Amino acid sequence: MLRLGADRPELGIIGDQFGGPTYAGDIADALIVMMDKFAESNCDLSGVYHFSGAPHVSWYEFACEIFSQAQVNNVLKSVPKVSEITAEQYPLPAPRPANSRLDCSKIESVFGVTPSDWKLALTHIAEYK
Repeated sequence: MLRLGADRPELGIIGDQFGGPTYAGDIADALIVMMDKFAESNCDLSGVYHFSGAPHVSWYEFACEIFSQAQVNNVLKSVPKVSEITAEQYPLPAPRPANSRLDCSKIESVFGVTPSDWKLALTHIAEYK
């Protein structure tokens, strides 16, 4: 988004697809907690665990917050005008699901790992200056 925002004065961002943006550092932290629990546990903790950022948000809402933080932190010289569009209006080589929200209740109940707050993670945006 930052590269696109630096290159274009206007952007159309999909507003009808939802998910949980997740900061890589938060994924690493969750994995460390899981590995520590695996190492100290005598029971089988194998399985599929979902982890993502919260709250769930559309790509449009996510982009607006990115540009807001970029403006506050002087990461971009100017912020592009952002318009909300539908997935149908944006040509993609492969279709994307409208709902990419993950249920993180299993990782929370087994490991005590809660979804990360993607808005807090955007405080790292100043590192991209």
